[in-house]
Formats: sequence, structure tokens, C-alpha cells
Amino acid sequence: MRGPNRRQLLAGLSVLALPSPGWAAKPCRVTRVLFVCPMGSVKSAIAREKLRKEVKARGLPVIVQSRGVTPANDISPGLAARLKEEGINPLADPIGRFTKADAERSDVVIAFDEAASAPGLEHAQKWHSPPWNDDYAHAKAVMDSRIPALAKELANRPC
Repeated sequence: MRGPNRRQLLAGLSVLALPSPGWAAKPCRVTRVLFVCPMGSVKSAIAREKLRKEVKARGLPVIVQSRGVTPANDISPGLAARLKEEGINPLADPIGRFTKADAERSDVVIAFDEAASAPGLEHAQKWHSPPWNDDYAHAKAVMDSRIPALAKELANRPC
């Protein structure tokens, strides 16, 4: 049995060289997620780091940032040690002050607790989180249920 002749081979290769049709799958644009908490060092920073790990594992094109309404480092030494055991560094990014421009540049904005009432966060999703410094196990359980659900939601967003 003979293989394809030269004409058939060239015809097959020319199909590969054609531009893809408009209905062909295109890569999704990057989705920007912003977490905001009162101080920017605990809830939003932990959520940022956890979501970064989750979207990386899923191969999603997502940029995650965090901000504080009144930035301050509120991470106790005990909390820092527990997070380090988990491979979470909430100070991986500098603590930044939230601005309305941050929200305007983001596709998804999530505000924790009283930060949700700050100007510019009127349309943010509101998440409640127990205090990490005082109730680590409960705060971790809440965050560990919310972050995978958010990643799944991001994976299902249309391109």
C-alpha cells in the first residue's frame, strides 16, 4: 500500500498554513481580581496568596492583587508562623492603599467585612471572614471554602 503522493501531502500542509477561522478558540484575556480588607495585610493578603496558588494550579490567566483601606501590618508573630507552615506569605507584595482606580481596573472586586463600606467599593462582592489572628482555624476553613469556589467561577467566565 502506498502513502500519500506529493500533491496530497502539499494539500494537507497548505490547510495547516491557513489562518484559523473566527470561531476557533482564542486565549482568554487576563482577569484581574482585587481583594480589599481594612488594613491590607491579613484577610486580603491571605486571600490573594491563596487565589494565586489556586489559579496557577488551574492554569488560569488571572492577576490577583490586594489592598487595604487604611494600610497597616496587623500580622501577629503567631499568625505569621502558622501561615509560613502553609507556604503563605501575606507580605509577598507590599501593603498598598485602596483607591477607586484599583477597583476600576479590576474585573472582580471582593471586600472583606467593614472595608465593603469604603468609598469605591459599593459594587464589590462582600465577604465575611473571622479574624485570622484570633480565630485561625475558623478563618482558614472559611477561606479554604471560598477560594476554590472563586477559582471555579473564574474558570467558567467567558473569554
